[in-house]
Amino acid sequence: MKSKKQILMPYLFISPFFILYAVFGLYPAISGLILSFQTKAGGFTVSNYGTVFMDHRFWKSILNACIYMMGSIFIILPVALLAALMLNSKYMGKKSGFVSTVFFIPNVTSVIVVGIVFKLILRTNNGLINTVLQDVGVAEKAVKFLSDPAWAIPSVLLIGCWRYFGINSLYFLSGLQGIPTELGEAARIDGAGKWKEFWYVTLPLLKPIMTYIVFIAITGSFAMFGEVLTLVQNSSSVGSRDSMLYPVIYLYNTMFKNNQVSRAATMGYVIALILLIITTIQRRLFREKD
Repeated sequence: MKSKKQILMPYLFISPFFILYAVFGLYPAISGLILSFQTKAGGFTVSNYGTVFMDHRFWKSILNACIYMMGSIFIILPVALLAALMLNSKYMGKKSGFVSTVFFIPNVTSVIVVGIVFKLILRTNNGLINTVLQDVGVAEKAVKFLSDPAWAIPSVLLIGCWRYFGINSLYFLSGLQGIPTELGEAARIDGAGKWKEFWYVTLPLLKPIMTYIVFIAITGSFAMFGEVLTLVQNSSSVGSRDSMLYPVIYLYNTMFKNNQVSRAATMGYVIALILLIITTIQRRLFREKD
């Protein structure tokens, strides 16, 4: 029969995780939920949710995040998949290890450093891209990448492409290396070309890793903060017509600039609800068919 010490020892080893989760995860979540139903005086109200749902600036930030999300899924991820296919090809050989290391570097680079560098590249006066465009005669006037609403989201997408293209390529590469080569050989024996082999063999087997990559692309789009914050002068300056306004930045301004704690907590839960709906749809689309 086990002694009391032997029974309690496993729980003692796993207790640090649950203690940290309770303090830094569960408690803030419950406190935020309670705050979302409180007035400034501490009373109960549901009007915070009505205020958030009627806030056009909040929905503008959600729209910006959704546009960035679509750009991430339909621009960054296909390019990353193409790069992974090239890395996985027999022509790369031993060079694929070096290239994979280079691809990983942007992901570990400081967000602040990335934002400052791209701010110098994209700025209107003497920015690298504007200087090149004007020198070659493509543009007569400098393009306002960071203030023009038409260019604001593409500019942020450019940063996202540079920062997350490499790590997504490595995710895809890990998925490709897990596919048995025999399946591709069998498809070629049956007369399938390169495209049919990719479409009917490779792509379906990449569905598990693709589900994860799309999920982090969705959540990352709504969590956009550091990259944008370094592009604008401060968190209150969010571009013309709120073109640089994203959900977390708006939540930050509401909480720390306007000191509206309950409203910020409400916004956090509405964002979480929107993410839950989007990710549920995504899981249904990527669900394996029997």
